[in-house]
Amino acid sequence: MAYDIQVGGYQLGMLDKVEIHSSVELLADTAKITLPAAEYNKALDVEEAIHRGDEVTIRLGYEETGLVTEFRGYLQRIDTDNGDLTLTCEDDLFLFRKPLKDAVLSKVTLSSLLSRIIREIGLSVKVSCTYSWTYSKFVIKSATAFDVLKKVQEECGADIYLKDGVLHLHAPGEHIGKERLYDFRYNIEAADLTYRKAEDKKYLITVRALLPDGKVREFEVGTPGGDKITIKCPSSDEVSMRLRAETELRRRTFDGYDGSIDTWLIPECQAGDSVELHDPDYPHKEGNYFVRSVTTEFSEEGGKRKVQLGFRLS
Repeated sequence: MAYDIQVGGYQLGMLDKVEIHSSVELLADTAKITLPAAEYNKALDVEEAIHRGDEVTIRLGYEETGLVTEFRGYLQRIDTDNGDLTLTCEDDLFLFRKPLKDAVLSKVTLSSLLSRIIREIGLSVKVSCTYSWTYSKFVIKSATAFDVLKKVQEECGADIYLKDGVLHLHAPGEHIGKERLYDFRYNIEAADLTYRKAEDKKYLITVRALLPDGKVREFEVGTPGGDKITIKCPSSDEVSMRLRAETELRRRTFDGYDGSIDTWLIPECQAGDSVELHDPDYPHKEGNYFVRSVTTEFSEEGGKRKVQLGFRLS
């Protein structure tokens, strides 16, 4: 096993463990680097050398196969706990933790809202937004650009991420990364999976929006009599409400596995990728799944990933 971790202008020579978490349901990917404090004499020595906002690059792998860049981002904070030093890091969305001016925006589309906050915090980032979503009113008060992105994600249920200088906002599974192949005989260490059928997972999704006159508009999808889920929608146009409802229903109803698989560092896997599962014992359960999240751990005990499956793609 091998690693190369750069924090600011320093390369880490000693390491206890690293944990990297990537999820399409959370705005930012995060990394926690745990250092043996005794090797650095005092926490103060580290805090004088590296600081919040320093760039962080984490490369992990094996000497035989080479290193892979698992994380790029910024140092968010340094913690001392039980004799260890923990460096908490956040991906490029750390740059959105800047305050915005208070404002009340009327009839603003998602694309124009995102472009506005990017300009205000001074980033040269482009926007790729495929949601035809319009806010009748959007209030910014004592908020950062990160707060705005979090509010948008919670209300529209979209995948939001920053990659290669582009802020993406898409419906779940609309943009898929690389395909990863896993076989229960070869590269799955353990599995916590339950196979379910869509007919056993019945939902009635109701999306509600408040109209200017105080009345409530509703849009429903799903199966009457199924588990009821009600979602508040800040936009009252039918296209936005339909998209929000269908997005939530797609996440919950499909024939396939719920759960996660435990794997090693190879193959590489990230949230937003697709996983092709091969099961020689149950061929009818094979399929392609959207990856909801990946937690990668690296320590003297080895390197492993927990891959959380999302909805079935095929």
